[in-house]
Amino acid sequence: MTTAAEAARVFVTGPCVLQAARELLDSFPLPALCEALANARREDAEPLTSALERLAQFEEVRETFLNSDAGMPAFLSQGAAAGDPKVRLMVAKLLVQLAKGGEAAVTSMLEVGLFFSLFEPLLLDEETGPAEEAARAVHTVVQCAAGQQAIMGSTSDSLVGRVHSRIRELPDVQRIRALCLFVEMGRASDEVFTALEARGAFSDVLGAFITDDLLLKLNAVELMDALGSYSAGQAFLGRQGVPEKLACDLQDPCCDSSIRICVTRLLGLVLRRTPSVASSLLPSHEAPFPQSVARLLDSRDPAEKLCALNTWANASSGQEGLSFFLRWKPLMQEILSLVASTKNEISSGSMAAWATVLEERNAPHPPSAGTQSPGPETELWDMAESQLLPLVLKNLVSKPFPDVRPHTYRLLATLMRSQRAAQHAVPGAELRELLLDFSSESGTDAKIAKHQMVETMLREHSNWLSNFLDEQVYDLLQDYMKKGPHWVPRMAATAVGDQAA
Repeated sequence: MTTAAEAARVFVTGPCVLQAARELLDSFPLPALCEALANARREDAEPLTSALERLAQFEEVRETFLNSDAGMPAFLSQGAAAGDPKVRLMVAKLLVQLAKGGEAAVTSMLEVGLFFSLFEPLLLDEETGPAEEAARAVHTVVQCAAGQQAIMGSTSDSLVGRVHSRIRELPDVQRIRALCLFVEMGRASDEVFTALEARGAFSDVLGAFITDDLLLKLNAVELMDALGSYSAGQAFLGRQGVPEKLACDLQDPCCDSSIRICVTRLLGLVLRRTPSVASSLLPSHEAPFPQSVARLLDSRDPAEKLCALNTWANASSGQEGLSFFLRWKPLMQEILSLVASTKNEISSGSMAAWATVLEERNAPHPPSAGTQSPGPETELWDMAESQLLPLVLKNLVSKPFPDVRPHTYRLLATLMRSQRAAQHAVPGAELRELLLDFSSESGTDAKIAKHQMVETMLREHSNWLSNFLDEQVYDLLQDYMKKGPHWVPRMAATAVGDQAA
C-alpha cells in the first residue's frame, strides 16, 4: 500500500498541475498529510513538506488550509512554534502562498485566529529563513484592506503594534530584522509610511544607527541605505535635526568605511530631496560632510570614488549646493579629471554624475557667455563647454568600450543642448568619424544613447546644422532620427567621409 510519504514524493517530482494535486488529496487529504509529517522519519519529512508547500500554490486548495473542521489551523499554529526550523520554514512558506489569496484568505485567517499566532512568532524567529518568508507574506497582505488593518491598525492590537512594543527587548538580530520589515513596509505607500512614522518605527531605525554600539551601527547600515532609497524615507531623513545628527558620524576619524559611505550617500540624497538643509550641511569646506566627499573622492577604492561622485551630483541639484561646490575649485578640477580616468568604471561614473547635474539645468541661450546673466548655472555651463566637452570627445576615441559608450553619448546628448558645445563638437574629428558610422555600436544601450545625442543635436540646432552639413548627410541624419537607434541605411558606408559642407 502506498504511504503518504511515497505519494508526496511522486507528487513533488511530477508536473505542478491541479489534477496531480487532486489525485494526491483524494488518497491523502491535508490532515492525513500533516499527521504523516508529524510522525515522519527524516527521509520522509522533506517530500511531505515540499508537497504541502506545492499544494498551497493552488487557489482551490488554499481554503482547506484555513478549514477549522479539518484541523488545519491548529496544525499551522503548532508548526509556527515547532522546535524544528525546517517545519517553521515550511509554515512560513505556506503563509506566503496563503497571503496570495488576498482579502478572502486574510479574512479567514483573522476569523480562525491564525493571523497573529502565525505572523508574530515567525517574523521574530531566530532563524533567518522563516523570518524572511514571513516578511514576504506581510508585504503581500498589507496590500489588501483587511490585511492593512490587521497589520497597521490604530491600536496596539495590530501586528506592527505588537512587534513594535517588543522592539527594545528583542535580541539585536531580531530587532534589526523587525526594523528592516518596517523600512520595507514604508516603501508600499505614503499612507503606510505615515502610520509607521507616527508609531515611531523610523525613529527606532535612526536610533539603531545613531549609537555608540559599533556592531549595532554596522548592522543598521543597510537599513539606513534602504530607508534612503525611496522618497518618503528621504523626506524623513531630511526632517529637522536628522541631517546634522548623521553628519556627526563623519567627524569621527575612526569612522568605519561602510558607515562613511552610507552617511555620505544619504546626506547627498537628503540634499537632493530637501535643498533647504544645505546651509547646515555645507557651511564651509571644512565641515564634516564636504570633507567626507573630498576624502572619498581622493580614495583609491573605486566604490568610495563613485559614492563621492554621486553625492556631489545629488548635492549639486540645488542652487546653494551647486554654488558651494563651484567655489571649491580644486575639488571641481578633480571631478573634471575623473572623466578621463583610466579606470572605465570611474570614467563612466564621472560622466553619469556630470550628466545628472547638467540635465537639471537649462542650456545657455544665446551661446555667448558674455550675454548670460551671472550665476552658478552660467558658471557650470561655461565649465562644461570649455573643459568638460573636450574630455568627453576624447573618450569617444580612447574608450570605445561597450560599458563606457552609453555614458559618453548620454553626456554628449546633454551637452548638445548648448549651441556653443554643438558648434565645437560637430566639426571635430572624434564625433565626425562616428556620426554616420551606423555599425560603430553593438550594444543596445550605446545605440539608444547615440540616437538620443543625434536627436538632441538636430532638434536643438537644425537651423544652422542644415547649412553646415552636406545636404545628403543632413537628410541621412534626419532619417536616422525618425527611424530609431537600430536603423542602418543601405548606403551608409558611402556617406562616411567629409561630412561638413
